[in-house]
Amino acid sequence: MSEETPILKDPSKRREDESRGLVLIGVQRARSWRGRRVARLGEENLLSVRYRDLEALVRPAPYELPELNADSVAAHQRAVEAASRRGTILPAPFGLVFGGRRALIRLLQDQYLIMDEALSFLDGQTEVRAHFSSSDGRDPDDQLLALATQVYSELRRLARAAIPSAVDGKRVFTAAFLVERSAWVEFVSRAEDAVAAHPELSVDITGPWPPYDFVRFAYEH
Repeated sequence: MSEETPILKDPSKRREDESRGLVLIGVQRARSWRGRRVARLGEENLLSVRYRDLEALVRPAPYELPELNADSVAAHQRAVEAASRRGTILPAPFGLVFGGRRALIRLLQDQYLIMDEALSFLDGQTEVRAHFSSSDGRDPDDQLLALATQVYSELRRLARAAIPSAVDGKRVFTAAFLVERSAWVEFVSRAEDAVAAHPELSVDITGPWPPYDFVRFAYEH
């Protein structure tokens, strides 16, 4: 297969395309090995940039740091979650901007093996988050933390992977779990049953989410 496939007939248009920024939404498996290196997707004005069997989903934007606000972060998350319904995704953090297609292809080349393994590991999985708090609203203490940690250990055995997270406010303990997409409802039920055995605790479970907490992008321009 030829690495370069002509995608734009007008050279000036091609230079313009290379000079603008591309905001990375995430990386997925390409649907097929054939097709253009850059293709426009129907949803939310996204483009697909191909390298081998990987597909980077991007949005055209000025080559600058995007403004950080609730609307822009929510739009990024909507795009990630829409893409996750097409298949397994490595979600990119908000604000990862590349100076054109070549810089993005360099990332896919440099990280190909890592991304290939990550997509295989995450295939068929989804993220569920559990936030543990005191059932009576009291401040977290060592007893509550011990109970929450015990429940976390029980739930960890039901998940492919799990990651504790920093807590804030009245929360005692927070963790993200990577579970089979087809079994996440059962996982939620098991979590609620586990907490029910400890009346001092309450749990707020959210999901299913793309695997935000199980992916880290590392790239040097």
